[in-house]
Amino acid sequence: METMDPFAYELLSQPLPPGFDPVSGCIDGGSGGYDAMDMEQLDNYFRAIGVLPPLPPANSHVQPAPAASSYDDDDDIDASLRAMETDARHRPSPSSIDPAARAALVPWMHDFARHFGVGQDALHRAVSYADRFLSARAADDDIHHVDYQLRLLGAAAVYAASKYEDSGTAPRRMNARDIAASCGFAASRDVLDAERAVLAALGYRLGGPTAHTFVEHFTRRHVGGQEVRRMAHAIADSSLMFDHRCCCCLKLLPSAVAAAAILLARMCLEPAPHDREQVRRWSRELEGMTGYKPMDVYDGLECMYGMLPEDPGFDISPLLFADPS
Repeated sequence: METMDPFAYELLSQPLPPGFDPVSGCIDGGSGGYDAMDMEQLDNYFRAIGVLPPLPPANSHVQPAPAASSYDDDDDIDASLRAMETDARHRPSPSSIDPAARAALVPWMHDFARHFGVGQDALHRAVSYADRFLSARAADDDIHHVDYQLRLLGAAAVYAASKYEDSGTAPRRMNARDIAASCGFAASRDVLDAERAVLAALGYRLGGPTAHTFVEHFTRRHVGGQEVRRMAHAIADSSLMFDHRCCCCLKLLPSAVAAAAILLARMCLEPAPHDREQVRRWSRELEGMTGYKPMDVYDGLECMYGMLPEDPGFDISPLLFADPS
């Protein structure tokens, strides 16, 4: 998501929060700082410049999405998502991320998100924010090796992502004071300072698609897709982890991770490793649905296959060599 210039005062619908310096992005040390100001003002500022989506109108109700949009619109959405996922500004740099730091951070973020009732869509986005932040701050030992700073980063990333994904209810579900109290941070100001630092490090680009986004996008037209979607989401969630089985997923585009998760979901729900016609049908459907052939997502298949909680009772190799024609 491209945002307005944060220095364009004339675009703001209201004054900046007291003490907020848009040039440095800092809060001054004057009387009270965050403790004396309404913390919602900072969110209002970010919404005014387009960093966060607007709040829904009062008494509004979410309308169900149309059963199907036009194919032209669908193609436009697909092209937009794929263009965003290949934009280097929305991508982490895996080689710059300390594996030990990430291995400690992501499970903590998962537990933190569950504690506050934050959905998996926001968690995927939050992990993306943390990965991009760690990429940009790879040389900062305070971030990589101090547990307090890592937890503060994770909390700030989830906080920002939850407001992006669910602007209507997230502020009521969690706030900086509750986060600080639950996580043992010194003050709510630490949480808000960390959130500001994350947003600045990301260049205020918060809307890049995730594997969760693409699972939803790819399965929206699939007949009987609810069960496949549910299983694919569960498998894609495993791609957030960073260990010897799954570290390759961080190097893949989110759409490739989603495609591999969808294919594995189909195999788990309808295991038929020796049915050549079934395998061919899966291959054709995967390419039609995602644009990927099974061989294109080999790394993702292998990595997430190894993360399945139980022996699935099938081998992925027949898929890789099946002729979809």
